[in-house]
Amino acid sequence: MLKKLRFRFIFLAIVSMTVTLLVAFAAVNVTMRVQMYQKADAIIETLKENDGRFKIFRYADDAPPEELNDNSDTEKKGQFRNRDGKFMHAETPYETRYFFAKIADDGTYEKSDFSHIALVNIENIKGQIRQILNNNKTRGYIENYRFGKFEEDGITIIIGVDCSNYINNIKLMTTIMLITIFSCVVIVFVLLLIFSKRAMLPFEENREKQRRFITDAGHELKTPIAIIRSNTDVIEMIDGSNKWLTNIKQQTDRMSKLVKDLTELAKMDEENISEKEKQKIILSEIVHNTVESFAVSAESKGIHISEDIAPNISIIGDLEDIIRLTGILVDNAIKYTDDRKQIKVKLYSKSKKAIIKISNTCKGIDKNEISKFFDRFYRSDKSRNSEKGGYGIGLSMAQMIVQNHKGKISANYLDDEIVEFTVEL
Repeated sequence: MLKKLRFRFIFLAIVSMTVTLLVAFAAVNVTMRVQMYQKADAIIETLKENDGRFKIFRYADDAPPEELNDNSDTEKKGQFRNRDGKFMHAETPYETRYFFAKIADDGTYEKSDFSHIALVNIENIKGQIRQILNNNKTRGYIENYRFGKFEEDGITIIIGVDCSNYINNIKLMTTIMLITIFSCVVIVFVLLLIFSKRAMLPFEENREKQRRFITDAGHELKTPIAIIRSNTDVIEMIDGSNKWLTNIKQQTDRMSKLVKDLTELAKMDEENISEKEKQKIILSEIVHNTVESFAVSAESKGIHISEDIAPNISIIGDLEDIIRLTGILVDNAIKYTDDRKQIKVKLYSKSKKAIIKISNTCKGIDKNEISKFFDRFYRSDKSRNSEKGGYGIGLSMAQMIVQNHKGKISANYLDDEIVEFTVEL
């Protein structure tokens, strides 16, 4: 049990950390892409306003800025002026690769500038421009170019800004972050494996003390219960039977069964099926024999048990535990069936697993209570009260047996007011 709790904790911790890192990675990735879009769009707007070029000004003390032409002396010191200093700076005109084209309605180029990109084939860039013309989008991507398309007086202006460097940087960052996330997950997983065992030691010690207390208390209680029962039998032999003696005997029997169940449950908490003697078990015979052993008790209460047991179904497990499991489930069905008094026991195989289904009619069950049936000492107010006998331990024992056999057990409340327990072994 503690081992399962430990690995469940490790699993949840790893999942939580992975999700957190992935969310952070996604946020950074999206932020970088948005900034790339905004910068490219700011450049496109600037080029559109300045007819396909960047305006550069020379500043002198106590003099208005003088615009420098493209053929100006390269040694003249200039400064780039733009609308938005957040996305562009003085080096932007010198590091930006772009193309510019003005196209009339008849498809002729009124103006074009392809000098700011490394063209292998001019027809290639013109082919991209034709794709942009045929596209309904005014902004978007074609290959590694962020483009903008504008309509002015029958002229279509197309500007494309190369974003290869940004895209490559984002891809590199994505690769580095994914490798980092994977490395962090592996490192944290190894550390959790090492330190979680130490963290669980206090819980394991406490659990062991509780188990030992239950076992010791059970042994201590057996003696006074046996004395009370034997003294009651002696009084009954001398004075005859009466309702008070009968009540004492019934309650001592219940106490004796409770002590036995608690002791068995404490042992199951620590035992594993691998520690017990494994053997091939003919499950079909065990289920049938269990139904037969409870048949008299069921008939005395007017309960009809129908069985549908496939022959020769076998499993590997502990014989004593499997007998106890089937007995708990059939006894539980008999205790809590309603006035319709119908119980069905079914055994079949599916996908190399043995499936046991035991159902009984039971009115008035809240479906929200179904998940609590396997909780220790749980009994619902309506149909699982003390008048039925038992202390809510049986189904916990059944669950423990199934888990020790690496199987699954579940409960379901069907629409026709039938409680159905399903065991997969």
